[in-house]
Amino acid sequence: VMRRCFTRFGGYEVKTIGDAFMIAFDDTAQAVQFALEAQEQLVASTWPEALLSLEHCAPNDDGPWCGLRVRIGIHCGEVDAQVNALTGRYDYFGNTVNIAARMEGACVGGAVAVTEEVMEVLDDVAMFVCT
Repeated sequence: VMRRCFTRFGGYEVKTIGDAFMIAFDDTAQAVQFALEAQEQLVASTWPEALLSLEHCAPNDDGPWCGLRVRIGIHCGEVDAQVNALTGRYDYFGNTVNIAARMEGACVGGAVAVTEEVMEVLDDVAMFVCT
């Protein structure tokens, strides 16, 4: 689900870190579109009974969630891009990356957390209504 969604919106898979993805986008609005669609597709997915029997994956009264729940944090800004000598792929460093990671860590599974800077960018995009 995740790879299909971020590819659709022009995301670049920087790396995986354990069970997490680090994904970069050229366009902030596309990053947010990816995040929302990924969450919607995860909710709509059919999950095996063995997974749904786990406490954190079972359907509950907290909302529409069941199955795997992911946290997504988004920030925008300049990054320090470096080519990884081993993989030949770009890796990104700096405050923008650190803030995005903090946003992800601050939310719960099934949520998308964005910074004020992201909201400011979205204010200029007609398809988003920011409140």
